[in-house]
Amino acid sequence: MQIKTEGFVIKSIKYSEYDSIITIFTRKLGKVSAIAKGARRPKSAFKAGIQPFSYSEFIIFKGRSMHTVNQCDAIEIFYSLREDIFKLSYASYILELVGAVITEDQTNNSLFNLLGKTLYMLKRKNIEINTIVRTFELQFLEFSGLKPNINSCVECGNEEMITHKFSHREGGLLCEQCVGKDKCAVNVSKHTMRLANYLLNADMKKITKLKISQFLNEDLSKITKRYILEHTNVYKFKSLEILEGLVE
Repeated sequence: MQIKTEGFVIKSIKYSEYDSIITIFTRKLGKVSAIAKGARRPKSAFKAGIQPFSYSEFIIFKGRSMHTVNQCDAIEIFYSLREDIFKLSYASYILELVGAVITEDQTNNSLFNLLGKTLYMLKRKNIEINTIVRTFELQFLEFSGLKPNINSCVECGNEEMITHKFSHREGGLLCEQCVGKDKCAVNVSKHTMRLANYLLNADMKKITKLKISQFLNEDLSKITKRYILEHTNVYKFKSLEILEGLVE
């Protein structure tokens, strides 16, 4: 059976001298791994459309043991992301996140659209990368069904908190009475929580130039990254290690 679908290439690995196996986040099929025969040949018609980040239209043959890419037409290859090491690293991190939660035969149009918007925004000039990445992380968690409770105590529902403690293990804020549930809960600013709520509901296209202070960015980042690692069963992100090396 052949399926025609748009998709983002999450990963491409060498399979043989001339073939590649690509992992695609498709609109119609969810995550798909398929062999692209001859894709590594110099004049292959597949070459541009199967690179990581590429947004392409695929015709995929669903075999019993292995799917095959029968046709691939690139729509957007996001070449400019490869020209900036910071954008490349953040875009790679975003692909790692998506690849960690999507599954075969399970579509997620909200996450699919979010990925597309984020990559398109990242390729623009004069943008605030931190704003885009923090927004993606929060909306990614919501669309993946992993959203933390950031409006009230995750244990008792109390909305009137004097101090804010965030529990990665429990999945959200803990009030003064419930903070004993997790001795590893970390302090987080109320301004950071307000920012998180704003970004969670923001239109990615309208906030690309919104500058977040260094304090708020670092405070929110320490919450989201650790929470993501805790709830996606991923132990580390290679792309973030590269970024940490660049900013040291």
